[in-house]
Amino acid sequence: MDITVFGGTGTVGSALVDILRTEGANVRVVTRFAEKADRFGDGVAGFVADMDQPETLVPALKNVDGVFLLAANSPQETQQSLSALWPIVDAKPKRLIYMSSLLSTLAPLVPHAGVKIGVEAAIRTSGIDYTTLRPSYFAQNDLILKDALMGGVYPVPFGHTHVARVDTRDVARAAATALLEGKGRNQSITVSSPDQPNGEEAADLWSGALARPIAYPDMTPDAWANMAPPEMPKWLVFDLTVMYRYLGTQGAAVTEADLEAQATLLPDGPRRYPDFVDECARAWRG
Repeated sequence: MDITVFGGTGTVGSALVDILRTEGANVRVVTRFAEKADRFGDGVAGFVADMDQPETLVPALKNVDGVFLLAANSPQETQQSLSALWPIVDAKPKRLIYMSSLLSTLAPLVPHAGVKIGVEAAIRTSGIDYTTLRPSYFAQNDLILKDALMGGVYPVPFGHTHVARVDTRDVARAAATALLEGKGRNQSITVSSPDQPNGEEAADLWSGALARPIAYPDMTPDAWANMAPPEMPKWLVFDLTVMYRYLGTQGAAVTEADLEAQATLLPDGPRRYPDFVDECARAWRG
């Protein structure tokens, strides 16, 4: 199969590219940066293109069998996603996999979640066989907390609600199954582990794995925003503050029905969040 991957240099996309290459697919990765386009190995071709210029996407979509569409969080995400859909629809791939978010249905007031609703609707009317993936909160988000965790703090304003976690490698694996095997056709599927700890429980997991006390400061979203790195764009600080306000009061849980439905794409089951924590802790200690 010839498969085009948007977002192929990111966390989920790069894992997907590796799986597709291993499975023998011919992979095309769309990137805005020429220096990245030349870094892929055998079985992967880089295409320099820009979602803000939809005409530049056409060469990467010629005679393509499948497309994975991931648009980076940004104030332009809706415009870029919908603009990319036009050349995708014209290319008539057999399958389109779109990465949305669990929060798109739970918390559409969160900017980076709500923008995906319109894209999902557009895809449903496109006439292309699609699968929409709605991953829960990424376990890998904890990686940016390494310094804080090694210093004894889990500084995420989840409050005391339960937030489901997913390993990004499982999101990639689910996308690969949908692309290569056509499973999950015309469905929107939540992708998650069954683990949904609150802030204190997550801190306890890290404490056990790192063999040191890890405190959960139970900070407010506004307090988190005041501590955000100065280099973080203001729009992103606002976006994440709104997200944490929602998660801190409502949480983001998954149901047994969600987990049963995702077995179509993850027949061996998802990775567990405690195992992810242990894996990271071993690497950091080593």
